[in-house]
Amino acid sequence: MSQPLIGSLSMDLDNKWAYLRAAGHENWESSSSYFDIAVPRIVELLGELDLPLTVFLVGRDLDVDEDVRTIRMFDQLPSWEAANHSLNHLPWMHTMSDSEIESEIMITHDRIVSTIGTRPVGFRGPGFSCPAEVLRVLIKNQYSYDASIFPTSMAPIARAVFLARTNLKGEQREKAKKLYGGFASMRNPNRPFMRHEEVDGETFPLQEIPVTTLPFLRTPIHFSYVTFLASFSVTVAKMYFSMSLNLCRMTGTSPSLLLHPPDFLGCEDDTDMAYFPGMKLKREEKLSFMRWALGKFAREFDVRTMLDQTQTLATANGFVPQPATT
Repeated sequence: MSQPLIGSLSMDLDNKWAYLRAAGHENWESSSSYFDIAVPRIVELLGELDLPLTVFLVGRDLDVDEDVRTIRMFDQLPSWEAANHSLNHLPWMHTMSDSEIESEIMITHDRIVSTIGTRPVGFRGPGFSCPAEVLRVLIKNQYSYDASIFPTSMAPIARAVFLARTNLKGEQREKAKKLYGGFASMRNPNRPFMRHEEVDGETFPLQEIPVTTLPFLRTPIHFSYVTFLASFSVTVAKMYFSMSLNLCRMTGTSPSLLLHPPDFLGCEDDTDMAYFPGMKLKREEKLSFMRWALGKFAREFDVRTMLDQTQTLATANGFVPQPATT
């Protein structure tokens, strides 16, 4: 019997304020955190299924003691990895200056070290925004991988739906028009690959772990999309997710699946998040679906943290990372 494909499971731990700001709500800064609701459910369910997790942390939340205490609940998991998701979760890093990009990454880096006690080596850009300067900062600071590629055929549609549901105006709306990339995003590989970027006249490699999409069609298979399907029909959502995992196995695609905190919240938990995909489902119905989907993923793949996934793939491909210049 052949060994199961290696996969990884990650979560963008975006707090409520980030979603409300992205949706154009004026009172986003005074919004409450939902970490104390979502994180215990995530830890309980993943612990039940013995699943590891890579958590992309936003630096702004690491400056709030109560949120840090809640985040430390991930210590209860079999294993988890703290990764970098920028300081302010602005999903248009492609509009920032080089110095702003470096601050977004490195302030969060230092906060992860001081609050979690581990050195992050993975990064994901908010809104999957990853200009070349992001890669240069990661290489200079000896990161192992980037995870900002979302090679979906539905990027323009997802962007149009987002803009239609939000109250963004003026400059922010113009910046949001570049979210998720365009159809060009489909040209990116749908499996882990090696990127190369020039730093101080020398080219360095950096592993890229894309957010996996459905092989061939390139439609999303992350859990916010699948729970959105479940809000119309749980049966259809289960068929779609099962087909997605089957196609990953058939094509040898090592899946990296993505979670968000609202994937563990029901419509009765937070009415402010009603616009978010999948938030029409009631709590018990959504948690039941997530237990099924994550359980299936755990049974059919060798699920690792993203760092473990990159190290295993690097060894298999004979790649030895070179130390970056500082």
